Amino acid sequence: MNRLLFILATTLFISCQSETELFDDLNEMAEFGRNYELTLIQSGKENGFLEPMGEYSLFKMDSIDFQNLESSILKNDRFEEGTFYFNLELNDYIYKNDLDIINMSKSLITENKFDKIYYLYLLSDRKTIAVCKVNY
Repeated sequence: MNRLLFILATTLFISCQSETELFDDLNEMAEFGRNYELTLIQSGKENGFLEPMGEYSLFKMDSIDFQNLESSILKNDRFEEGTFYFNLELNDYIYKNDLDIINMSKSLITENKFDKIYYLYLLSDRKTIAVCKVNY
């Protein structure tokens, strides 16, 4: 009986997690001060020992939200020049859709470089963003 309750509680916890959890964490760290309407396209995790080594999510947003987000990133001193975090699924999506990352010069944000690093990539179709979290 206890196992059944544990399984039920775990299932409920997982199903209650937000589809936009990665972006919400990044939004809080960056202190954008606004909410964006996002539609999840795909997401994934890379296996790690205790927690995933990395996670990513791809989102669609309308063009006005995209412009506002781009402006917020450019004005935000917390973002630094980043690199491309190679993830097979994310790379495949970018390649198949013939997209480029337009904000590489301001794509990395972190509170502690030895803990979690977030990359926020604005893609060249100007309606898709990718959020990657790397755990060190």
